[in-house]
Amino acid sequence: MCFCIAQINLALLSVFTIFVQIKREIMDKMLIKIWSDIACPYCYIGKRQLESALQQFGHQDEIELEWHSYELNPDLPRKALDKNIYQFMAEQFSITEEEQKKNMQGLVSLAASVGLQYNFDKLVVTNTNDALRLVKLANVYQLADEAEEALFKAYFTDGKNISDRTVLIDLGKGIGLSENEIANMLDGDTFKNDIKEDIIYSEEKLDLQYIPFYLLNNKDIIQGSLTIEEYVKALDKSYNDWKQNGIASADEKGSRTKGRACSADGMCSL
Repeated sequence: MCFCIAQINLALLSVFTIFVQIKREIMDKMLIKIWSDIACPYCYIGKRQLESALQQFGHQDEIELEWHSYELNPDLPRKALDKNIYQFMAEQFSITEEEQKKNMQGLVSLAASVGLQYNFDKLVVTNTNDALRLVKLANVYQLADEAEEALFKAYFTDGKNISDRTVLIDLGKGIGLSENEIANMLDGDTFKNDIKEDIIYSEEKLDLQYIPFYLLNNKDIIQGSLTIEEYVKALDKSYNDWKQNGIASADEKGSRTKGRACSADGMCSL
């Protein structure tokens, strides 16, 4: 009986999530939808750059961020891989482990330039599905941004296994989520379909090819992490259009901008 009640409660949470998203669509704010994966190094860098851009932009209180999921490597096991990130990526690029390690120093420097510490020597390669589900649960309580931040830091800086149940519960509790709700979610399938729908919609309707992927006011698209100045320019363009014309319809075509990114097949530029 308790298990059934828990499953019903999680189903209601999923319905409530849809309601929250619809409500945000009609709010008096310009919506920026973001497709991201915790394992994407440019998604964390892009998050920090966008935050800085929003502070410079001047209308931050009129912007609403909405996080969506894009899982880069869904076939990875839900446990720590018996390879480090250098071995894993070297196999993808068909180069040696030492070459990959040297190549990734550029990412370490880029992260440091925006105030982030990437510790690739400690990074645990693993599946991100449950971590993305934690973001979905956090979104029910409007804590998605906090969940993204906690998970990015755990993955890239602290070297934590973000597919580990205990780690996810601790991170969720750290941003204010209930331990019981997190545990019940991890024990079931809640939000798995939401993640699949995020991916299908982004690929089929928006032609997503790279992440981080940003959809500004249903119209303008950014694929990849930009400089602060480039983000501010994109924000200005979309904001002015939104102020003059309101929320763009789903079939309106806007600008498409490319930055440094991870491709949909899991390959990240260096």
